[in-house]
Amino acid sequence: MTKNYIYIGLFLTSVLVSCRKENSVLPNSEATDTITEIQYTSDPDYVLSNKNAQELIVHLEDEQNDLKRKLKKANKKEAEALYVDYYKRFTTIVDSLNLAEINTLNTYHQMGTAKHDTILRKQNTYDKLGLYFRKVDSTTYDFKIKPGFFYNLFHNKISKEFEEYLRLGYVEHKLFYDQQTKNEKITLESQRNLIINWEKFITQHKDFKFIDSAKRSYSDNMMLYLFGTPAKPTFEISSKKLYVENEQEYISFVKQNPNLISAEITKSFLKHFYVNDKNFTSEKFYVDLKEFTKKEISEHIK
Repeated sequence: MTKNYIYIGLFLTSVLVSCRKENSVLPNSEATDTITEIQYTSDPDYVLSNKNAQELIVHLEDEQNDLKRKLKKANKKEAEALYVDYYKRFTTIVDSLNLAEINTLNTYHQMGTAKHDTILRKQNTYDKLGLYFRKVDSTTYDFKIKPGFFYNLFHNKISKEFEEYLRLGYVEHKLFYDQQTKNEKITLESQRNLIINWEKFITQHKDFKFIDSAKRSYSDNMMLYLFGTPAKPTFEISSKKLYVENEQEYISFVKQNPNLISAEITKSFLKHFYVNDKNFTSEKFYVDLKEFTKKEISEHIK
């Protein structure tokens, strides 16, 4: 599997931006102000840190227009190759913007609704490019490509299984996007539907070229379904008690879907939870349960 293929998995699973800088691959003769001189390394951690935000904005817009032009003439195989190439190009530029705009990002959480005109203009500019200020935590923001950006571009231009892969990524990302931008709650139902659909995908498309990435997405969403987030966990760690809503959800899910891998994993999770809630301290219980669940998921989808 090439680095390009591995890198595509970062589309659903990465949370924090890599800021590790590698040595530039540009020779001195090419270190000019001409944005079109940018070249890409095969290393996905390479960041275009020598370019300012305005240059990167122009470059991203040019690359987007270039992709749209190429897609008009591409067959499905060519379109899939374009996705791999341009996904890497776009995310490299976005990573670079996160460095170029570090001062704005570091203070963005302090602005609230009282954003001055400069920030509002930036928001408008990045919105037109398909980017948004993603809230990582209460004090941290970064730039992220909007959900559906790639799916909408490649809709009806790639194979059905590839399109379904992008659609599921779109649905997954949109849950968190809507939570931030519309204050919409991520429900257990939406999480359940997502893991069912990811399970269906990885079991029906075992030879899909990015099956490892799809499996990681399934695993991540399965863990989220069973453990929740720091802000909204599924059980109280100190008392080692599942919240009633989650316990009822899991029991109902197992009973109604006995043939699903996800239901088998949930059943094993519940059994391990009930058997060991008296055997460990709270902290050890949580760590043990998480390690057990990860192994269960891995065994079921290997």
